[in-house]
Amino acid sequence: MAAEKQFETKIKKFLHSVGVYQAGTPTDKMLTDQVGWFTKIWGGGFQKSGIPDLVLCVNGIFVSIEVKAPNGKASELQKMNTSRINGSNGIGIILYPDGFENFKELMEGVIACKSHIQELNSLKNALTATSCDIVTKY
Repeated sequence: MAAEKQFETKIKKFLHSVGVYQAGTPTDKMLTDQVGWFTKIWGGGFQKSGIPDLVLCVNGIFVSIEVKAPNGKASELQKMNTSRINGSNGIGIILYPDGFENFKELMEGVIACKSHIQELNSLKNALTATSCDIVTKY
């Protein structure tokens, strides 16, 4: 679990560096123009199972990230929810550390995206890998 938490921290730092800020970030702590927002979902007794770890809105596009350690494995429910997000024209990602560079390219593309659906589908197809898994069919 420690490896997953460390990777999640790395993801959050990257998001902040490109202007995607965590809910509640004070404006004076924003070092670049805001282009997105995200929140951490905490699992537990009162939370629906299988909801991705990070839920984002970037440049008007819904993005979810299920964070996994190098040896982690997505549950069937996590895969199903990720697939449904992609089927709804959002971007759902199951992200492993090996896929971090693909993820960064994807986020930079989402930020630069002008024609959401066409460009997003191209980005999804181009940057899908087993370490940055954009589940489209389940």
